[in-house]
Amino acid sequence: MLREIICDKFKEKKIEFYDGLNVVLGDEQGSNSIGKSTFLMIIDYVYGGKDYVMKSIDIQRNVGAHIIKFSFVFKGNKYYFSRNTSDTEYVNICNDKYEVTETITLEQYTNKLKSLYEFGD
Repeated sequence: MLREIICDKFKEKKIEFYDGLNVVLGDEQGSNSIGKSTFLMIIDYVYGGKDYVMKSIDIQRNVGAHIIKFSFVFKGNKYYFSRNTSDTEYVNICNDKYEVTETITLEQYTNKLKSLYEFGD
């Protein structure tokens, strides 16, 4: 299960997820353009997607390349990763301080997630 997403370029530097249902809500006024859709693209990016970089050109132009760190918990074990928006084809395996220990291809990463989630072919 996705446990956290961290990025120093986000307004909220660390977003935590909890067991059960997690909900993304806007403000009480129902405002648009506050980042709900962007946040969903970031979640997609964490799972191996590329839309956050490929379709959010204005974000990439204004924010620049940045690293998104994220962790999962499976059967009580924590797994730490990071991904740089300047290179969408690789994912870093990290230690618990988000220091890179290994870099793998995006395909290897998605296969690892399939295995951890115990998805079949």
